[in-house]
Amino acid sequence: MKNKYMSIIVLSILTGVLIGIQFKSDYQEKLQLSFVDRQFIGEINAVKRENMELTKKLNTLNQNLKFLEKNKISDESNQKLKEQVESLKTILGYKDLKGPGLIIRIDTKEDLNLAFMMEERKILISLINEARIYGAEAISINNQIITQYTEVTLAGNHININSVAVDQPYEIKIIGNIDRLRSYINENNVLIDTMINMYGLNVNITEHREIIINRLEKEKKIRHMHIDEDV
Repeated sequence: MKNKYMSIIVLSILTGVLIGIQFKSDYQEKLQLSFVDRQFIGEINAVKRENMELTKKLNTLNQNLKFLEKNKISDESNQKLKEQVESLKTILGYKDLKGPGLIIRIDTKEDLNLAFMMEERKILISLINEARIYGAEAISINNQIITQYTEVTLAGNHININSVAVDQPYEIKIIGNIDRLRSYINENNVLIDTMINMYGLNVNITEHREIIINRLEKEKKIRHMHIDEDV
C-alpha cells in the first residue's frame, strides 16, 4: 500500500512541477532540449491553447446570451446557452461554488516560515493533484480558487496563488464526495503522514456538509500569453 501511495506522490510531484513551470516561463528561448523537456513544454503549450480556446468560447457565448436577453428571446436555445456559459464559468473559476467536502489546515507551532518548505517539497501542489485524483470537484487555498490558470509559486518569502500573496496557516478547501475523499485523504495518507511525522507540521482535517469556494475576483486576461509553436 505504501508503494502505491509513493507512486501517486511521485506522479503528483511531477505533475506539480509541470503546473509550476507553466507559469514561470514562456519558453521563448530556443534551447537544446531533451526529449523529456520537450514533452513537458508540449504539455504546457497544450494547456495554454485549451485555456485560450475556452476563454474565447466563453466570451462568444456571453455576447450571444446578452443579445438574446436584450431582445427578450426566451426559448430552449437560450436555456442551453445559459447552461454552457455557467459550465465554462465553473471550469475557469468565474463562479462561486458550494458543496460538501473537507478542509485541511496546515500550520506549525515553530517560529518558521512554511512558504519555503511548501515550494521546495511541492506540498501544496501535491495536495492539489492528489485531491483531484481522489475526486475533488473544486479546490481553494486560503480562499483562492484553483483553476487551470492557477499558479502556486514562491514569491519572495511567501506563496503566490492567482497572483495573490497567501500566508500560513494554509487552509485547503476541497469540495467533493466526503466518503470518497476521506477514504484517501486522512492521517494514513503518505503525504499527510510525512508532513506530520517527518516535517513536524500540524495538519488538521475536518469534514463539512457545506463548503463555499469563492470565484476569482477578476477574470484573468490571456491576450499576451505566448505559445511556442516550434516545440
